[in-house]
Amino acid sequence: MKRALHGGRAIERLREGKRGLDFSANTNPLGPPEVLKSRWSELFPYVSLYPPLDPLFASPFIGKMYGLPQATILPCNGATQGIYLLARHLPGKTVAIVEPSFGEYRVAFASAGKRVISWFTFPERKIGDPKEVDIVVFGNPGNPLGDTEALDLYFSIRKRGLPTVFVVDEAFQEFMHEETSLTGRVLEDRNLYIVRSLTKYFALPGLRGGFLVAHPENIRYLAERLEPWSVNALLVRVLEILAEENLTPFREATERWLREEKAFLEEAFRECPFLSFYPSLVNFYTLWVTEGKGGIVPFLEERGIFVRSLADFEGLGECFFRIAVRTREENVRFLEAVKEYGR
Repeated sequence: MKRALHGGRAIERLREGKRGLDFSANTNPLGPPEVLKSRWSELFPYVSLYPPLDPLFASPFIGKMYGLPQATILPCNGATQGIYLLARHLPGKTVAIVEPSFGEYRVAFASAGKRVISWFTFPERKIGDPKEVDIVVFGNPGNPLGDTEALDLYFSIRKRGLPTVFVVDEAFQEFMHEETSLTGRVLEDRNLYIVRSLTKYFALPGLRGGFLVAHPENIRYLAERLEPWSVNALLVRVLEILAEENLTPFREATERWLREEKAFLEEAFRECPFLSFYPSLVNFYTLWVTEGKGGIVPFLEERGIFVRSLADFEGLGECFFRIAVRTREENVRFLEAVKEYGR
């Protein structure tokens, strides 16, 4: 099985001697909450400790951070472990993935022996018959478009009374203030599984934090099948600290940054005659070259600006690429390079 590709390959690039600005990873450029920096000396000893063996040990901390019942939460080693866990243990043979989407969905379910088909919301909407699939997977919001177009599938299929299992990836919901989150429905919907990430909004990708949200009986079933020590000791302590902290200043700063930078970038995109963009709701954009044959991704890389090519995404091609919203200084440098490409 071919591995999915990813952005955020900063360590590999450094090993190759490549330095520059990383627009390929959709993490919060403000960095982790300040409390973690100020208490780092307290965190360091946890590097030498084994994590708790109980897979649900950190559930109360996450529940307090997100206002969710702890019985509905299963902490994981990043959202990706949650995806693979569900792929192995959910019933059903046929999986529909709403494309374009995160590549690990396809790899995970295909590796588990399931038949994987594609439904599309972009560039053209092509949705198959829900009666022909057992599981539907989509992002809320989706990656790489940053949209919620697939959300109506959940409600329309539920209105029809079909027993379809839904796996909904909400890795970027924090950037939307939880506006379209389905976490509040898991107690009434036993066939709904939500994947969440602790790494995007809180800028902690190196600690590999994520969690599943589902009905308590489903959580107990999955917890019995999760690998031991799936959440490292350092992350456990980080979550405990964040659960005790007033995160309002961090959230307000993130909201202000994102609002200002999205407005700045979108105005610049509209002034670029050879470039189009998808109106993302969150902290990244899909863009594509509308004139010429493309080649913008290697052009930017030569100038030390690393973006995520979308050539490997179902339904897209070499002219498509994704960028994260970064700081004003970084965004300006990106736009200057784009203008140079246009010239």
